[in-house]
Amino acid sequence: MPKLELNTERELVERFVSGDQMAFEILFHRYKSKLNGFVLKFAPSQLDADDVVQRVFIKLWTQREKVNPDRAFVSFIFTIARHEVVDQLRKGITRKLYFVGNEAMIDLHVTDQEEGDWRKELEDKVVALIENLPERRKQIFRMSRFEGLSYKQIAGRLEISENTVDSQIRHALNYIRKELTKAQIMLFSIFFK
Repeated sequence: MPKLELNTERELVERFVSGDQMAFEILFHRYKSKLNGFVLKFAPSQLDADDVVQRVFIKLWTQREKVNPDRAFVSFIFTIARHEVVDQLRKGITRKLYFVGNEAMIDLHVTDQEEGDWRKELEDKVVALIENLPERRKQIFRMSRFEGLSYKQIAGRLEISENTVDSQIRHALNYIRKELTKAQIMLFSIFFK
């Protein structure tokens, strides 16, 4: 097998897009562990991370003509992984919810419209709860969850310790969970993990 000489990832991606299987294998070995870690962190435990990663690479191969070598390949592949997790969750759309005051488990077969309605209602409730947080806690929570900043980045911008950032986010999450019903907490964990 001839050695693949490449100077940049862009060249590797160009070869992959043109159907080069060796380039695909290199990309697979380069990103499979990172994707697996991402899926384990992002997805609920009921999803098999290895299966999701395999599906991501199958989609990547079958849709390689959509890959733009001039754009960040890593962003593209992680976007596919995120969508695959969501797709897998939607396929198992039977939701098990516990309602306050009712010990019995209720299985719900949820339509896309109902899921959208629940998601919107839950988003509205969570946004309202975030608005009730103390100003500094609200700022830190938004920077973390909405701007995607790391604790270190938040601490640097606000000139506070990472421990303070961690503490404020934990307090915000505890408050949100306390204010949601058991059913909403289950939905929160399904939709916003």
